[in-house]
Amino acid sequence: MRTKKYGRAPARGRAGAEGGTMSEKELKIGDIAHLTGISEQDVRTLVRTYESLFSYRTIGPVRLYPEKAVAIIREILELSGKGLTPGEIAEEVGTGRRSGAQEEPAEEVGRTGAALPPGLVFDLPVIQDTLARQERWIARLTDELEREREEVARLQDAVDHLQADLDRQQGQLAVVAEWVDYFDRRMDEVARPVLERFRQTFGR
Repeated sequence: MRTKKYGRAPARGRAGAEGGTMSEKELKIGDIAHLTGISEQDVRTLVRTYESLFSYRTIGPVRLYPEKAVAIIREILELSGKGLTPGEIAEEVGTGRRSGAQEEPAEEVGRTGAALPPGLVFDLPVIQDTLARQERWIARLTDELEREREEVARLQDAVDHLQADLDRQQGQLAVVAEWVDYFDRRMDEVARPVLERFRQTFGR
């Protein structure tokens, strides 16, 4: 891979104030992708997402980035792997709180950068939005499941009460049936002698 060197020229683009030097390498998107081990599409996504962190100048339609863009990309990937949001990553890198670590040469980054699977679209905002939606969906399902469990428990209590009432009413009906049978027998015993006397009296 070849990287081109350019003389001093005013920077254009996001940085605006930076210029090149006689010895500084300037890299295209493809060079950065090769050195960091990720696809050009992923590099473009990261540059577009964190555009305030990158300086560049243009020659025609081509953007040229300083060597430090490789270290910035690597730092973004590292912070993203720790679960930071895009805003937190931009603040972490932009405020220079991690600037104590010396910037590695582009060749060293190319040897140590973790390569992602070919064709992987690395879009941090989309990934984090998807995770946030999944977390909200899981929380909503958990709430619904808890409500359903409470409703089932209430229904079970109602069924238990109804069963107890039914058992009590069946017991009462059994007692009433026994009393009805008793009174029927007593009525038969009382009515039979009277009927016999009536027949003896008027049957003649």
